[in-house]
Amino acid sequence: MNIFVPAVSAAVLSLVLVSRPVLAELERRMTIEVDGNTVCFAIADVNQGSDRVHRHLDYGCMESGFDDDLAGTGNQHFSPVVIRRARILFQKMRARQEHFRASRVRAVARPALLAAANAGQLVQGVRRTSGIDIHILSGEEEQQMDFYSALGASKNCETPVVWDIGKGRSQLILTNAEDGPLIHKSEFGSNGFMTYLKEVVQDQSSPRTLSAISIREVHAGMAFARYLARRIPAPILAELKKEPVSMTGIGLFFQESFNLDNADQLLDREKLRQFIYTRLMGANDLSVANAILVLGFMDELDIEKLRISDHNSTVGMLELPILWH
Repeated sequence: MNIFVPAVSAAVLSLVLVSRPVLAELERRMTIEVDGNTVCFAIADVNQGSDRVHRHLDYGCMESGFDDDLAGTGNQHFSPVVIRRARILFQKMRARQEHFRASRVRAVARPALLAAANAGQLVQGVRRTSGIDIHILSGEEEQQMDFYSALGASKNCETPVVWDIGKGRSQLILTNAEDGPLIHKSEFGSNGFMTYLKEVVQDQSSPRTLSAISIREVHAGMAFARYLARRIPAPILAELKKEPVSMTGIGLFFQESFNLDNADQLLDREKLRQFIYTRLMGANDLSVANAILVLGFMDELDIEKLRISDHNSTVGMLELPILWH
C-alpha cells in the first residue's frame, strides 16, 4: 500500500505560518524543477516573513527529453546531446533570472535523475555554464514538496482532494484526512496511459500519437482507467466516499490537455465526454488519451466535477520554507 503520511500535519503547518510576523519586505525568487522530460520554472515576489507569494511574474516549462534519452540509450547514461541541451536550457533560465532580477534561485531535480550513472556530469556541466546548482531531492524531500504543493492548491480552491498527473507518474493527495494527509503515488502517468492505448487497445507500436479512435477503443481505455482508480488504497477511497467531493487537478497536464484559458475552472464529466466524442475518427494527440484517463477515474470514483488549478509543484516551491531558510 503506497500511502505517505507527512510528519507535520496541515493544522500545525497553518499555525506556524500564521504565527510568524508578516513583513512588508518582498524577495524576488525563482524556482526551477527538473522532472522527467521537462524543466519547469516560476518567478514571483514573495513575502519574506510569511513565505506567501505576493505576485507571480513568470512561469512555464521547457522540453528536456531526459527520460526519453535514458530509454533510448538503454545503458542508463545521458547522451552528450542531452547534457549539452541541459546546459543550454539552464543558460536560458539564468537569462530569465537576470531579466526579472530574481535575487534568489533554487533548482531541484526529482530522484529519478539519479537513474543515470552520469547524472553528476550533467549537474556539474549546468553549474559550470550557468552558475545554477541543481539539488537532487531525496525520496523524503520529494514527498514533502509534493504535499506542500497540494496543500497550497487545496487551500486556493477550497477542495481537500488534489490530483496531480505528470507524464511519468501521478498521485492523489487527500489533504484533510482525520489521521493526517494521505498520498497515493502511481507510476502510471499520462505517457504510460497513452502507451497502453496505442500498444494494447490499438495494437500498434510505431506511431507517436493515437490513430483515429473508435467508440469501442474509448470504452476499452475507460475500463483500464477505472481499473487504475480501483487500485487506490482503501483509506483514501473511504474518505472519497464519505460525501461528494470536488477534486482539484493541478499542473500543466490539465491546463494544456483541455485548452482552458485560465485557472480555477470547473471540468465536469459531461464536458469531458463531449471533448472525447467530438474528436472521434479525427487526428488524436495526448489530450484525448488524457481525457479518457480522467473521465474513467471520475466515473469510477463518482466525482462529478474537477476544479482545474495552475498551482503546481514548481509554483509551490516558491513558498516552501525549507528551501529558503
